[in-house]
Amino acid sequence: MNKTIVTLVGKDNVGIIAAVCNYFADNNINILDIKQTTVDVYINMMMIVDTDKYEKSFVELSEDLKKVGESVGCIIQAQHEDIFNMMHRV
Repeated sequence: MNKTIVTLVGKDNVGIIAAVCNYFADNNINILDIKQTTVDVYINMMMIVDTDKYEKSFVELSEDLKKVGESVGCIIQAQHEDIFNMMHRV
């Protein structure tokens, strides 16, 4: 399984989750786990997704998610699970 960590931060707005989920559905990306927190008008979301069936490169995934984020007024970033784990190692 090819896991990617996707984070989203920004002001909460109608359609944010739909935009991200539609991108995933259109590109054969399965959401394995999702955690969302909203504080006042801000949203913070972290997702673990399976990109085994994704047909583009990781760079394209990162760029596409950045564009999705811009379209809904958020910052969306993707990291390989291995890199994420190494950065957060004790």
